Amino acid sequence: MSARSIFAIIFGVLSFTNTIVGAQVPQWALTHKHPNYPTQEFILGVGYGTGEKPGETAKRLAQSDVAAQVRVKVQTEIKNVQQTYELNQNQEAYADFKIKSTSIVDEELTGAEIVETSMDSSTSTMYALAVLNKSRFAGAIAAELMAGWNQAAELHSAAQDFLKQGKLNEAVQNLLEARTIIANLLPKQALHDAVAVTPYLGQPSLGPSALTSSIRDALSKVRIEKKSGDNQKGKIGEKFPEPFVVQVSITGNEKPLHTVGVTVAFMNASGESLGEAIADANGVAAFSAQVRGSIGSQVRARLSLPSTGREFASNLNSSSVLFRCAVLDADVAFAVKIEVPFAGANEVLRSVVSSAVTRVGYHIVDMSRFVLKVQFQSAPPTLIDGMGGTLFSVASDMTIVLADKVSNRLLGSVTAKSKGVAKTREDALVKSARDLKINEQDLVSLLERAKN
Repeated sequence: MSARSIFAIIFGVLSFTNTIVGAQVPQWALTHKHPNYPTQEFILGVGYGTGEKPGETAKRLAQSDVAAQVRVKVQTEIKNVQQTYELNQNQEAYADFKIKSTSIVDEELTGAEIVETSMDSSTSTMYALAVLNKSRFAGAIAAELMAGWNQAAELHSAAQDFLKQGKLNEAVQNLLEARTIIANLLPKQALHDAVAVTPYLGQPSLGPSALTSSIRDALSKVRIEKKSGDNQKGKIGEKFPEPFVVQVSITGNEKPLHTVGVTVAFMNASGESLGEAIADANGVAAFSAQVRGSIGSQVRARLSLPSTGREFASNLNSSSVLFRCAVLDADVAFAVKIEVPFAGANEVLRSVVSSAVTRVGYHIVDMSRFVLKVQFQSAPPTLIDGMGGTLFSVASDMTIVLADKVSNRLLGSVTAKSKGVAKTREDALVKSARDLKINEQDLVSLLERAKN
């Protein structure tokens, strides 16, 4: 046999062997390409598995590969969406958007199908190919985006109509709802744009930043005017002679519109609430205030929109008005009597109760006709394993009973609860006594029952 013939035989065997070996690992596993699934239309993911259940592992990893590629694309779109809708104007909103955008792939990615598998018998390795149809997946998200943007546009339009009618509550609520809808849509828009050939065209005029500006603009048009009740004097334990009256309107139209149904909060100089009143059909809100020491020399009337939270507090404050007033001493004073079996907590409780009474404007006098009897009970301690050793947790209840020594009658009571944690039961008990918080409004209502 000639050398040429031997070489031909060897070459043929090697070629055949390479064909067999090459056939064990599918071409798409090496290239991430498949003739049936062009990358212009599909995202391809490859996974492989060995061991007891190689098929399940390969399929799971193939789908994870698709998700990983989408995550990379979403990161690019996060910046694009942020710039389009100026999300960085509000750091909290932008941070929330980034967090939701980061997790949106895991929450929303569906439709990555396993279309082909192949087993490499020489290594007992299973390969799986997953594909995601870009247009189908993006189309499903686009339908959701369209519905959300349309809903936000309707809410925005209705808000403008409400403002023209003086319905501020309804207008602000609509704008807040529209902002929430869009804030939840934008992470999905980043996901859509990461997959789709053409980005989704939303409405920047309805973006979260733009809607926030609309809310601030609406609140800037609010005007609160004092109508009566300024420069009053009142004695602690009684009400001011007249109610504090304001009128709320919205400017910027041909003529000011009286607001209907808005809530006006009345508070002291420290911002603590004294009470609220709802504006009538003429935008008038009146509040009769109980005189207390914490009022000081002025009462502030401010629009109350709890749904806006703290975000728009400065806007609400800008339209507020101040009533001047004078607080006069009460005709009655109170003694404090501690009826507690725990000696260590006696002085603490006396200080807590006396401070609360003094703060609302009354005096503490040992020989007073009216006595505040302080009763204090605690539950059995609970043991807690802390870093420094075992700790005692004690839950306590305090009751303050108002008694009239002259008539020998009980006039009422208020209660407060607290919890203390310390290294000893006694220290936990004292701490729970020190941390007791007495509701000021409840205390005022109790003390005003004392009449000479």
